[in-house]
Amino acid sequence: MLFNQLNLRQARRIRDKTQDEMAELLNIHVHTYRKIEENPDLATVEQAKKIAQYLNLPYNEIFFDS
Repeated sequence: MLFNQLNLRQARRIRDKTQDEMAELLNIHVHTYRKIEENPDLATVEQAKKIAQYLNLPYNEIFFDS
């Protein structure tokens, strides 16, 4: 499966992670994480790297590929 064809929500679900788990990882409110899933451009570089690492995906494929 090509991960660069997935959005952030799909990538999270494939790795069987919840929005709550992701928010806790980033030390942010789950509502803020939901906004990041809707618009990954809202994530800081640090957050994007943490998300990609936690999901075991190259961060440029989630945050920079269209």
